[in-house]
Amino acid sequence: MRDENLVYEMRPATDEDGPVVHELLRARNDWARRRGLLLPDSIALRVLIGNDGDNMALMLLAEDNAVVGCFILYATTPGWTWTVGERAEPSMSLAMMHTHPDQHGARLADLMTLWVLDYAARRTGPELQWVRCSVPDNQLSRYFREELGWHQVRVARNAQGQRHAQMQRRPQRLPELSALIRSTDPTLLVTGDLAITTAPVVPRQPRQSPGIVTSGQGGGRS
Repeated sequence: MRDENLVYEMRPATDEDGPVVHELLRARNDWARRRGLLLPDSIALRVLIGNDGDNMALMLLAEDNAVVGCFILYATTPGWTWTVGERAEPSMSLAMMHTHPDQHGARLADLMTLWVLDYAARRTGPELQWVRCSVPDNQLSRYFREELGWHQVRVARNAQGQRHAQMQRRPQRLPELSALIRSTDPTLLVTGDLAITTAPVVPRQPRQSPGIVTSGQGGGRS
């Protein structure tokens, strides 16, 4: 049985985290293939290990020093499918969220979502209005809406014709979260639009490839 008082750690990835991030992605890839799921390109995650900039960071969720989840945190809203007016609203966004399949049922996607909402609410600088993400318009988008509390703004198609749901939530201060997650915050600067104006280019596939994959995608919980 999981210790309810277990403390996780959320922190930016460093150069030394390369092997554990690669292992998490390998385990996630094996899990997805066994279920017939196609995978997003994880090159962005691998490249960001130890190479965070002023507008993005690769964040890791660790349990007892073992990395069990990760995602990319952007300092603002990428341009793809978001309107000029929406990008002008102070916001940050997350992408490429992955959880370790051994943590199935631990609701780590929920935990990482709450951490981002809290971080966005308590950071210094301009007050942020939104936290945003984009997920495939399938069972994963339903999971984000119904289980993780994200609000769906619209569904749009990328250059390959794949449907993605644009999601957002208000930042929310959650002081009680510090009892569960030790946090080393990234240094992110809220600047103008990111130089990301299109969706990541992936080969056309017979089934949709998710941009965020958790072990709860196949109808369970992450």
